[in-house]
Amino acid sequence: MANPHRGQVAITVGDLELTLSFSVNAICELEDALDLPVSKIAEKLNDPENLRMSLVRTVIWAALQDSHPEIDMQTAGNIATVAGTAKIMEKVGEAFQIAFPDAQKGGASRPRRAPAAKI
Repeated sequence: MANPHRGQVAITVGDLELTLSFSVNAICELEDALDLPVSKIAEKLNDPENLRMSLVRTVIWAALQDSHPEIDMQTAGNIATVAGTAKIMEKVGEAFQIAFPDAQKGGASRPRRAPAAKI
């Protein structure tokens, strides 16, 4: 179950219950996959005239990695197809907003409490 206090957003896609989030690790995976800093990724997501579906699929994939590391890029695309791009991107946007709560206000984001280490 998704915990918004940990930056998680729930979405049901078909019979799948999925959790989206953007931890530091998920953001690093996203930046590495796209070879762009997260600020540039956000700019590209907010430019509908030049938005590429490969970018959308990669962002969805990255948002799933914290809770569903078994999901590959192809499966992320299938999830987007079943859910509908608008619906899943709305939820991805919620997860992004939780990760960067002050980004909309133009201020510096407040760091979230780090999760307990898994050893």
